Formats: sequence, C-alpha cells, structure tokens
Amino acid sequence: MYVVYILLSADNSYYTGLTNDFEKRIWQHETGFFPECYTFKRRPLKLLWHTIVNSTEKANSLERQIKGWSRKKKEALINNNIEELKRLSKQKKESAKALRQAQGRIDYLIVGQGISGTWLSYYLQKENKSFIVIDNNESITPSKVSAGIINPVTGRRMVKVWMAEEILPFAWDAYNEIGNFLDIAAISQKNLVDFFPNPHQRQVFLERIDEGDEYLHSYPEQNQFNQFFNYDLGCGEIRHCYTVHLENMLPAWRLHLKNNDQLLEEEFDLEKLMITGKHVAYKDLRAEKIIFCDGLSSFENRYFKQLPFAPNKGEVLIVEIPGLPGQHIYKKGFVLAPLAAENLFWFGSNYQWSFSHADPTREFYEQGERHLKTWLKLPFKIIEHKASLRPATLERRPFIGLHPHQKNIGILNGMGTKGCSLAPYFADQLVQHLLYDKAIDPLAGIDRFQKILSKQ
Repeated sequence: MYVVYILLSADNSYYTGLTNDFEKRIWQHETGFFPECYTFKRRPLKLLWHTIVNSTEKANSLERQIKGWSRKKKEALINNNIEELKRLSKQKKESAKALRQAQGRIDYLIVGQGISGTWLSYYLQKENKSFIVIDNNESITPSKVSAGIINPVTGRRMVKVWMAEEILPFAWDAYNEIGNFLDIAAISQKNLVDFFPNPHQRQVFLERIDEGDEYLHSYPEQNQFNQFFNYDLGCGEIRHCYTVHLENMLPAWRLHLKNNDQLLEEEFDLEKLMITGKHVAYKDLRAEKIIFCDGLSSFENRYFKQLPFAPNKGEVLIVEIPGLPGQHIYKKGFVLAPLAAENLFWFGSNYQWSFSHADPTREFYEQGERHLKTWLKLPFKIIEHKASLRPATLERRPFIGLHPHQKNIGILNGMGTKGCSLAPYFADQLVQHLLYDKAIDPLAGIDRFQKILSKQ
C-alpha cells in the first residue's frame, strides 16, 4: 500500500510526496528528520490531502502528475472540487489547441533541456513568453551525470570561484524558487569536508585560512569521521557549498513542460532549421528566435562551431554506502556527494582532455574502487558507472548571447563543471537581454568572438 499526499508548508507552498509508511513519513516531516528535505526549513506543516494507491507504478505516476499541476489545480484536488478540476484540465487543452491553431507561432525555440535549457525556459515562463523546448531525453548527458555541487572555491590553490559574490546567492535563491514552484527539494546546503590528500594540499588550505578566506575553515573536531574514513593528515571544511538535486529537478521540470504542451520530444535536426527574415522556422513551428542550450551538439553547429569549445570527459560511480551520514560532501582527491536517495553517493569525477570515446572505462572503475577501499572504513557497493562529455571552453567562461550576424539565433552554453552555479545566473541575464536589451557580462557574451563567428 502506498500513500500520495500534499502538505502545506509554513511559507504557504505545497509539497507533494509519496510513501509506503504514511504515519512514519509524516512524523519525519514534522520533526525535520531529513535536513535535506524541501520541508525541513518550511515547518510547521499541515497535511491537506492524501489518497491510498495499491501499486508502486500508479503511485509514482500520480505523484509526478500532481507535481506538474498548477497551484489552482492542486487546490481544486485538496477541496475535492471535481468540477473545477475538469474546468482547469479543459482550459489547458483549449490553450494547447489555440497554440496549434496559431500554426505553431511562438516567441522562442529552445534546443536542449539540460541545466541551461531548464533555466532559460523557466525565466521565459516567468516573463509570460511562449516557447517550445526540443529535447530527445538522452539518458546520459552532462546535466544528468553531474553531482550538482556548487563549491565556492576551486583548484589546487583553493581560490574563490569567478563572480562568487554574485552567482552563489543568486543560485541559492533561484533553486529554492524553482523547488517551491515544482514542490520538490531542488537544493540543499551541505558543507564540504576536505580530507587532505598530501602535506602540500594541507599547507595550501591552512595558508588560505590564515589569509582570512571566508569559505575555508578548520574542522572543529578532527576525529569526528574516524569511524567512516581513513585519513592521516586531518581535514578542513569548505562552507557555503550546495548540492543541487538534478535527479529531482530535471524530471520535474520536464513533466511540467509536457503537461503544458511546451516540450517536443525528439532529436533536433539542424538541417530542418530555416532562417526567414526576422523569424526562424523548424518543421511546423515558427519562432522569433532559437536558442541553443544543447551542450556539445553546438560544437558541430554551423552557427557556433567556431567558438573555442574544449570538451573534456568525466566518469563517475554511483555508490551505495549504508551508514555514511549524508549531511556533508566529502573529498579526498575525489568527491563523495550524497544523492537524494538514502545511502546513495556520487563518486567522481576525473577530467580527461584526451579520449577516444565517450563510454565508461574499466580503468576508471578500477581506480575508483581502489580509492574507495583505501578511503572508506564502511562497506560499499558500486551500483552504476557513468561517463559524459562536458561542454567546457578554453577560457573557462560560458558562451551567452545572440549570434553577432544572425540576431535570431542565440546560445546559452559552455558552462563546463560550473553549470549548476552559472546556468541560473546567465539564463536570467540572457532573458533580460532578449526582452529588455540589458547587457550581458562581457566575459561571458559571445560578442567577444565576433570576428571568428563572421567566418561561418
């Protein structure tokens, strides 16, 4: 027996959930048993609606369906207002029909529903713009393989990431906002415990602390993790780190797009794109502009292939580690990041600048397994091995904006390993540029490549 339920949070948002132990799950919500849960910081809570479902498949389907509904539709369900539910469902169908009757005329076509395409469509929706996202739902993409970590420092010298003061608070607010909209936990704050892999890295970390770095701190209890890990050189703590729950957010936004007839599930065919004056046409769709958010596919796109992409390959393991606390991100050379599912952790990643294929390799699997055996004191089981190609750039700066010679074609790409932090900020900046002619940061705008893009 399964129960699908809706809670009212203290901030007046709705949370939709699913459980096979109803009383225990409600108690966990009320007591804050799971700090990473969406409801943890939104207590007290009130149970508004629940229903019993007999099968796992039907329960999962119902939960996804309700999460994709508007607030008004959820309220009609809570109030058992069947007529209003029917009216709202009919209204949505009529809107979709009107869109088709308008011969596919929309404001924007968006290619790709990774982290960039998700945020671009979200901010266009907030501005009441019409759009269609074209995405074939590949199972392995950088956004789906990523751990979703937002770390304020980077590199072996532990320097602050680019634009940290602007981007990090923007990302925290943005993910909480979209999580509230979708009734999911989209982001959690989890400090990173950095176990020093060698004396040099320990010295660099301590020097940064002495310099007054706001993110790096000595860990107050050096022996706290002795029962879980082997570490001889101590550990430090990186604060203001976040994990974005991409495994929740991307499917939830995709469902929202499907429920609102804003998703075309197919592989985009560039040969069928036509530039007609001030518009673009793709099959039976006509839009003012098309924006490419399709990762490495833009590397072969005739409009943007001159941009200095520098793709690199990353491999990860999904590991089950019963008993390891999920309140932190852990690092010792490689990173262990908790996933939304209990006892599951993301382990990775490596960076391969030279590779012959995009598939997972036996070498990384064995390297990861050896690393975990020497680092962990707990038993573990490798559940999955994934690999993906990141759309990184030579300058380590993204590609944002409209083509300097084709003003109805744009790009939001090149986020590299910082996609979770950069994507919401620059998606919003791109939308503000498109609608209100506000400037794009010159270090990210593709106008800086005007000369090479003229060689199309």
